[in-house]
Amino acid sequence: MAAIPRSVRFFRKAEAALLAAIELYNKPDFRYREESFAILALNAWELLLKAKLLAESSNRPQCLYFYEKRQTKKKTLSKKLYLRKNRSGNLQSISLGQVITDLETKKSVRLSASIKRNLDGLVEIRDNAVHFINAGPRLSKQVLELGTASVKNFIELAKTWFNLDLSVYNLYLMPIGFVVPPGAATSISASPDEERLIRYLAGLVKESGDDPGTDFHVALEVNLSFKRSATDAAAVVAVTNDPSAPKLEMTEENIRKIYPWDYRQLTDRLKKRYIDFKENQKYHDIRKPLVKDPRFVKSRYLDPGNPNSAKKDFYNPNVVAEFDKHYTLKSSTTAM
Repeated sequence: MAAIPRSVRFFRKAEAALLAAIELYNKPDFRYREESFAILALNAWELLLKAKLLAESSNRPQCLYFYEKRQTKKKTLSKKLYLRKNRSGNLQSISLGQVITDLETKKSVRLSASIKRNLDGLVEIRDNAVHFINAGPRLSKQVLELGTASVKNFIELAKTWFNLDLSVYNLYLMPIGFVVPPGAATSISASPDEERLIRYLAGLVKESGDDPGTDFHVALEVNLSFKRSATDAAAVVAVTNDPSAPKLEMTEENIRKIYPWDYRQLTDRLKKRYIDFKENQKYHDIRKPLVKDPRFVKSRYLDPGNPNSAKKDFYNPNVVAEFDKHYTLKSSTTAM
């Protein structure tokens, strides 16, 4: 049996670390939830990026070693580089930041700016963990949104770099860590240290935005709501002119949040995502059946009461997974 490449072994460790991060986060009663998730998620990312660096370096472990200059007898730095060892005497490996630098400068593997900003947020959460015991509701929600984006980004890169689809695990973070009454998340006061971290994370998301034409994100908004199930005990909804009846409103803004892409935006994203994509008959043959699926497409009619009137289709980003079945992903992450 052929030996498993070192890069694949690193990727499997990254996968295990990510699963551990999600499992800990999703525990029903865990008092170090956000901090533990950040620590393990960053470990998963470091292993994933080291796996990519190994794959780009013919699986030579030297690419992961930390080299340094030493002071000579003349009190100057040596020209020769030496391998640094840790306290136990083992060779020390490079940090997460150095892996990113080596990938981009030595191997021309460009990471999305959204991925790097997302990792900056997780690093800040980890580094500030010693300043507070438990994260409050506001910080918990921020960690959930950063963490959700981080997991999604990880899955995208795993598929692009190693052709491994982690979506089979149904990975998701359950928002049980901050289930509080409406408005409570903004009304509970935070410590000064926690408040500064909250402002920093909010600034990361606000100033950066997401990269146009990519499937990578700094944070993904998560909104939690509760409603009665559609059983016999559920309230019946009917059209009425009773001014005292409960009102239900579906706004244009709500619809466009769920279906943000029009035809041109979808097509442009697919062009950047695949190496063999063309806006031709094959593309239309794949796309047209999806228009009938409400999971992927919402059609807006000029005359809502007339299905034969002019219409415009809007697409949910989940539709991309259907095109992944027919086209080949680009290896460069900036082309996503």
